Amino acid sequence: MTPRRLVTLATAALLLLTLAACGSDAPTREEASREAESAATRQASASSAEQISSVLVAVARASSLRPVATSTLDVCHAGATNGLWPHDDYRLSCGLSEIRYFEADGDLLAVLREVDKRAKAAGLVPATTSAIEEVERYYAANGKTEDGLLLSMPGLSYLVPGSDSTVQVGWSQDSNPLNNQPVPDLTWPTVFVEAHPVDFDTLRSGLRRHQHLVTISSGTTYYEVPWPS
Repeated sequence: MTPRRLVTLATAALLLLTLAACGSDAPTREEASREAESAATRQASASSAEQISSVLVAVARASSLRPVATSTLDVCHAGATNGLWPHDDYRLSCGLSEIRYFEADGDLLAVLREVDKRAKAAGLVPATTSAIEEVERYYAANGKTEDGLLLSMPGLSYLVPGSDSTVQVGWSQDSNPLNNQPVPDLTWPTVFVEAHPVDFDTLRSGLRRHQHLVTISSGTTYYEVPWPS
């Protein structure tokens, strides 16, 4: 057998051993579900929920906002080995997100300026591409380029110091369609779902004409289990 043939066989054998090792690390559904529902994971979720809530409360202190609904989503996924491809960075990863909905009357830009002021007062750092100045330029141009083409609707985004999370601010009017958000199924690799969605049909029916719907949201990965080293 030639040296080149030996090298090829050795490489193939090493690849098979690597794949087998990755596959043996993969958690079963029962293992991943048990970890996702453990006391430590649920405590991490509750702690993150408190942190997210405190940030959103600070941003939403604008006097022009009136709270109308809140949705939350807590999801855990098992890491996948993906065959020949490198597996996910995690063996189990859990994330939590919260969206708060507010109604607001009057000048939308004035509302957003007040929200921006509250966000900065809370210590949040505006993202360079989603700052209030971008929103002001959008409305100054009536949402169009000089050639009359429609510009993409801007948004406000803020970094949360000391955290990997961000805060997003969005908005719409009664003429904009809102679709109910689907709740993830418990289909592998999803092993845990706790959702409190918003019924947009009910939400929209309570919104008066020419009234704005403002959303303030945030989310974070609150629990992650690495692969064995």
